[in-house]
Amino acid sequence: MDRTYQVDTIKCDGCATSIREALGKMPGVEGIEVSVARKTVAVRFDPARVDEARIRTALTGAGFPAA
Repeated sequence: MDRTYQVDTIKCDGCATSIREALGKMPGVEGIEVSVARKTVAVRFDPARVDEARIRTALTGAGFPAA
């Protein structure tokens, strides 16, 4: 499953790295694309292993709440 989240607090490549690190540790997350210019995070994940609520919680915990 693919979902794209609007994350207005993305400011730089360091933010993108932090997001990749936070989500990359989660079982079931298969791909992460962060666009600093568009302020978006696209996540490919296995819904049998992780749900959107956990992804949003991980983003918020890393300091990047999804709109």
